[in-house]
Amino acid sequence: MTGIDTEIDYGDACKYVNDESIEMAWAMKAGERAEVHMNLIMRCDTKVLRLNKHQDLILTAFRKSFPDLDVVEVTTSLLKDNGAKEIWREFCEQFKETVDDYSMGTLMRCHAAKAYSPDNTVVVPRIIYLAIEMARNVEGVNEKNKAAYTAHHKTLESQ
Repeated sequence: MTGIDTEIDYGDACKYVNDESIEMAWAMKAGERAEVHMNLIMRCDTKVLRLNKHQDLILTAFRKSFPDLDVVEVTTSLLKDNGAKEIWREFCEQFKETVDDYSMGTLMRCHAAKAYSPDNTVVVPRIIYLAIEMARNVEGVNEKNKAAYTAHHKTLESQ
């Protein structure tokens, strides 16, 4: 084998460096996915929208781990403070073999009544994004807030 695969030592994390082109490609892809997500929730009945083929399994595990979490607003502190980070890590790891790219960094809206924007977005592992947005759909949060985030999204688009 020749090429880049023979030049990379996958076993030594110290040899990895941040590459602006990779970060830019990720940011562009993440932005595209956020736009697709907003289009979906603005244009369909979110109570029946399925974001992943393992939705039932993900939602059951999510509500078992976080029975009282109000998904209307998910702040960084709810994800990281007071031992939450470890509970989230345990939640995420149970999907390591089930959900493709379960740990990939994904943009998630903090407040369900608002569209994606710099002040309403946090980067989370994909499985957290799926769990929160699935719960918002099934529990009627996205449908209830559809008018608010549609207006907010249109305001952002016109700027």
